[in-house]
Amino acid sequence: MGVGSGAAVDSGSGSGIGQDELDAFHRTVGRLRALPVDDPVRLRAEQVAASFARDGRLRRRKERDAQASAADAAAMAATSTGAVDRREDAPLVPVDEAVGDAGIYRKPRGCYICKSSYRQVDSFYHRLCPRCAADNRSRRALSTDLSGRRALVTGGRVKIGFQLALMMLRDGVELLVTSRFPHDTVRRFQEAPGSEKWLDRLTVVAVDLRDPRQVLGLCEELRQEGEPLDILVNNAAQTVRRPVESYALLAAGEYDALPEGARRAPGFTPMRMLQSGAASLPVALREADEAGLLPDPSPENSWSARLGDLDPAEVLETQLVNALAPALLCDRLLPLLLASPNPRRYVVNVTAVEGRFAVRNKMAGHPHTNMAKAALNMLTRTSAAELAEQGVHMCAVDTGWITDENPAPKKARMAGAGFRTPLDIVDGAARVYDPIVRGEAGDPVSGVFLKDYREAAW
Repeated sequence: MGVGSGAAVDSGSGSGIGQDELDAFHRTVGRLRALPVDDPVRLRAEQVAASFARDGRLRRRKERDAQASAADAAAMAATSTGAVDRREDAPLVPVDEAVGDAGIYRKPRGCYICKSSYRQVDSFYHRLCPRCAADNRSRRALSTDLSGRRALVTGGRVKIGFQLALMMLRDGVELLVTSRFPHDTVRRFQEAPGSEKWLDRLTVVAVDLRDPRQVLGLCEELRQEGEPLDILVNNAAQTVRRPVESYALLAAGEYDALPEGARRAPGFTPMRMLQSGAASLPVALREADEAGLLPDPSPENSWSARLGDLDPAEVLETQLVNALAPALLCDRLLPLLLASPNPRRYVVNVTAVEGRFAVRNKMAGHPHTNMAKAALNMLTRTSAAELAEQGVHMCAVDTGWITDENPAPKKARMAGAGFRTPLDIVDGAARVYDPIVRGEAGDPVSGVFLKDYREAAW
């Protein structure tokens, strides 16, 4: 069948613009081209044409950017740390199950560690360049022989402290772990794979580090026992103060008698179960996170607090847990560290970049946690050199970015937009374990701030 002169001939673009219309357009352009360069009609046509061309460029660029963003999101989602269903503060797949590449980023990214630009996506780390990814993956399996050594780790119930405790127990250490929730702590260790091999070397001590009397009571008890100590890891920290309702499930679990294998520091009082418990909370808020805490839906929290909004009780608690308790433990347990017959002993103070002064862009949020970590850093700088002369190697370690501490609404928005933290809790634990492993290999470090396994400015 023939095509009439006025019919639309679509070339496949779906535009509906016929060949006759295109021919007419070309004829019009030819006539416009023949006009003097200053002719008003030509000038107006040039403006229209420029706008048309600019619109095309912008729309094509937007489409390319959208395609690149979608491709990059898919590459990120194929990694372990960038997975859509990643559960925060949960250990990710073992290192030997995620090796290789997840794709290529269309838009170059800056490496979280070395800051260099990269496009090749590691299958495990979505925010690390290939070199840093390979280095960090290999360090997740850090190990050394700690047979016959005795260690104390504060805050070992969940997250980094729990993973560190597992590493050390598997390496043969005799370990004391402190927690406000000893029942839950014992349960978690009992359920850990391979616990039958090391559970008899674990002691869980009920201590609330917000109470200096309990800290001193624990120290006095250990000193009276007189057993030497080889390793002290001040890991416990209070970064975000949760509302009491968040502890409903944990408090209920601790209400019953403590199981065998748990003991209490002098003066320890278990948290009593809330009157209403979790039953009074909306159904959507009854699912606990990896730490056993119920979510806090508040639009503001400790992380978003600025000067002028600080809660006095929280300011005090933060200093007690993050700075005073470590100082008391270092001071009162030093005789036990010095009594160890082993040539190298270790104190690792777990700190954070928020406590550093050598940061160009210091934000205004959470000044109380910043000052607490700065105090812990100063403890390390002040005492490390003298302790090293006595064979006790003290350093400060930043765990890396593991958890998004923002209030729940902002955190949800960021997660919905694709944000994931660059590291997991095993990476954090490996960073804390590194100076001990390094020391046992004959290269102890003292008086330094370690970030991503390397010395950094204070």
